[in-house]
Amino acid sequence: MDYRNTCQAKNILLTGASGVLGGRLAAELLKSTTAIIYCISRCTDIETAKEKILNVIKVYDPKGELVDECWRLVPILGNMVEEHFSFAETDYNEFAQSIDLVFHCAANVSLMASYEKLKPTNVDGTQRIVDFCLKAHAPLLFVSSYSVIGDQLYHECTLQEDQLDIGQHFEELGYEQSKFEAELLIHNASDKGLHWAIVRPGNIWGDSETGAYPLLETRVKGIYYEMIKSLIETGYTYSSDEDFDVTPVDYVAKASLYIALNIHQTVHKTYHLTNPNQLTFNQLVNCIRDNGYTIRNIADEEYFSALYEDRMLLEDKPYRSTFTDLLSIFVDEDLIELGKWDTKEAVALLEKAGIQCPIADKNLFSTYLKYAAKRNWISDVEEQKLAKIIKEMENKIFMQHLYDEDFSASAISAGN
Repeated sequence: MDYRNTCQAKNILLTGASGVLGGRLAAELLKSTTAIIYCISRCTDIETAKEKILNVIKVYDPKGELVDECWRLVPILGNMVEEHFSFAETDYNEFAQSIDLVFHCAANVSLMASYEKLKPTNVDGTQRIVDFCLKAHAPLLFVSSYSVIGDQLYHECTLQEDQLDIGQHFEELGYEQSKFEAELLIHNASDKGLHWAIVRPGNIWGDSETGAYPLLETRVKGIYYEMIKSLIETGYTYSSDEDFDVTPVDYVAKASLYIALNIHQTVHKTYHLTNPNQLTFNQLVNCIRDNGYTIRNIADEEYFSALYEDRMLLEDKPYRSTFTDLLSIFVDEDLIELGKWDTKEAVALLEKAGIQCPIADKNLFSTYLKYAAKRNWISDVEEQKLAKIIKEMENKIFMQHLYDEDFSASAISAGN
């Protein structure tokens, strides 16, 4: 949508502009508004800060249509975790007086880190943003996560959009707990006069039209793209009928912008930006197969034991990836994901603006796979190489061979 004649926000603060969603939202703001977009960065100089943001913008703007608008991106050196963002108090007060709207996308998204490590950024940082919004009298669009459902994910539970505390627990779910606590902070600020709206995206994938996704431009690549890479590189899969969310980043960005710019209608509401038409993991694998890739089904027990015992070999080496490492960690966990997310409020609101979440099907995955192959994240169909699984006794011999090879290489190196 074009908001250039209707958007009353002249100066916008955006956190996380160099991230997957923040970068796509920055591109949407450049395309759809005339606002100046201030981006807090922990970089040590303005040039590096702007380069990081522009690198992600270029991913989502491959034809360079936004080049003439990028002057409206203004990096601000600071740290949102620190009091006053580490600005001098007078500068902080002056900056607050100029901001009309805040988008808070920045977060530590590590799924393996403890709550204690995540809290400074995800909770304390959100408190700093809330304090700033109250100072600026500016509404806040907060990007949370559908993972606030916590351990209720493993129960037959449907999280409604107006719900937060449903009795969930967060043992060993640090990221999920940090997002839950951040939402609580925002809710509690309502009594202080904060106008806010919250969005809870699902599994964020690339742009539905171009496939664009910052596979090489961001520090965190996204576990779902690591998953696709592993499925194609090994040519093996296990079986799972659990629901799997595929939400295009352009849908989340456009929806978030619409929700924020209509705060008079969305104030104090939460919207689930997950795909209303979810597919299962097995269906996702079939979408990859339908695009020409070979992916072989084997028994779950054999798949996981082959990974754990280093018996899945690609080019005669045990296959390892970020995705398979995570699978190996949870191989003994007997947890089935049963939780669901209601999306009626989001769908009803966004339909008025003609914003709909694309269906996750063969065609959408064709767009994603072609883009990933173009960026050399995965191989083309014709160049796919398949891993093999060997027997346990062969594996023991192979591992000894690797040990001998490594020992010899170390001895040579030491001799030099």
